[in-house]
Amino acid sequence: MIAEKFQYVLDHYIDGSSIVSSASPTYLALVDELPSLLKKEHSFRKDLLFKGSMGQGNKTDYPWLCIFNTNITRGARYGIYLVYLFRKDMSGFYLALSQGVTYFEEMYQRKKYDALKTVVKYFRSQINIGTLSVEPINLIGTRRGTLGYGYEASTIVSKFYPSHQFNDEMLINDLKEMLNVYDEIYRHMNVDSYKEIISRIVVAESSSKTQMMKADEAIEAIRSSLEPVDGQPYDFSKELREVSPYIDTSKKYREITNPIIRKVDYIKKAKKDAETGYLGEMMVLEYEKKRLENLGLNKYIDKIEHVSIKSDGFGYDIISYDLIGEEVKKIYIEVKTTSNKVDIPFQVSKGEVDRSKELKRQYFVYRVYDINKDPKIYRVSGQIEEHFDLDPITYLARYKG
Repeated sequence: MIAEKFQYVLDHYIDGSSIVSSASPTYLALVDELPSLLKKEHSFRKDLLFKGSMGQGNKTDYPWLCIFNTNITRGARYGIYLVYLFRKDMSGFYLALSQGVTYFEEMYQRKKYDALKTVVKYFRSQINIGTLSVEPINLIGTRRGTLGYGYEASTIVSKFYPSHQFNDEMLINDLKEMLNVYDEIYRHMNVDSYKEIISRIVVAESSSKTQMMKADEAIEAIRSSLEPVDGQPYDFSKELREVSPYIDTSKKYREITNPIIRKVDYIKKAKKDAETGYLGEMMVLEYEKKRLENLGLNKYIDKIEHVSIKSDGFGYDIISYDLIGEEVKKIYIEVKTTSNKVDIPFQVSKGEVDRSKELKRQYFVYRVYDINKDPKIYRVSGQIEEHFDLDPITYLARYKG
């Protein structure tokens, strides 16, 4: 049935009319029936949006049917998505992993195609290509600067279906493969900052002047970010949801998961990180109170200490208690908090690593992420190196003389 509807569009789209009619059978097949059939095939995926288009008013030369991860985008002008793109002569269509061109036009203007080329090359280098193609797609008759040319330039990987040479099984299996690629990218990206992801990949030069600030002003700015507005406490109505650690063995997509700091961002980032870290620690304090209550250790709740507000030199943030064996012992908690929706790599100091070796099973890392929307937490005990791969990213340099 799915293949039949795609073939119907190929056979009937070119009918001599130039105006989009919502009553035409071709419109019904592309905009209503195919999205419904594909949605039914993936009914378990509540995050996917299926949308077809023949254009607005006048029929486009390149009709499409998009599949959006709604956590990233809900429209074809922006973000990364899957799309079925029809050739102008209706000799076939593509299933493509593509990107909205609008942001590239706004950000890079005349260099938008250079930026697109850079981003396409990057994603291709990370993807397990499998049966997909990295050859340029050909929508027939496109010219530089036109909509069709933008579709061609923004395509990362694709699969082509010549007219009358596809069936339901082929379409379903290929879409499953492409969704796996799409999902892998989503797992590695901070979807709240798509523009930052693109700028990381493109490594475009910023036209903004570096903003400077005196040291005492910077410290005050960071401190003020931790002070509740109008003296009101932070909202801790959201509870931490326990999850299992995400095991990432791919070592891929580092450019869009690892933090990249530019000089112009230092103060802004320091303020944001300080606020995020403080919020994570406060949520862990509430989490610990409930955990001790559930263990029947109510008398230890008032003994919990938030030591990081005194100094950041302890190598941990919170002192709490836990049952270790049959004995109640102190535990030393280092809280690592990020706002990313996925469990990305985080920074660890040498002091924290050393302290974890010293305290062994009484040392805990509480990993908190997606702090602003759906806060998640998992905790591990023991030496940090037992649970996490550590990559050296800074060195202490001393003049040799």
